[in-house]
Amino acid sequence: MELEKLGTPAAPLTNEQQQAMQKLHAAAQQMESLFVDLLFKEMRKSAPHASLTGKTSNAEATFSDMLDEKRAEELSKSGSLGIGAILEQQLRASVLAEPALGPTARQPEGRPQ
Repeated sequence: MELEKLGTPAAPLTNEQQQAMQKLHAAAQQMESLFVDLLFKEMRKSAPHASLTGKTSNAEATFSDMLDEKRAEELSKSGSLGIGAILEQQLRASVLAEPALGPTARQPEGRPQ
């Protein structure tokens, strides 16, 4: 990276780029939520099944699954784990890339593809 480019301020984002960044943020947050939900499910499998009535009913299992899902969503919204932020940071460059530099861009004439 050239030193001149380090000191220059970034150009403001266009409306399309802002919308793309909002979609990226939502997708990264959903991905973190899915990961945490799977983590909760695996942790629940490792714990002994105990219930007030002895055997865990279907309703109780469904409620605990729904509760884990909601907890995972809220945990991802808080950003305390940082998984979504890391995903967002890694994918930011590809989302903000110019359309002309994308995989469907034409090669300049005279250059082999």
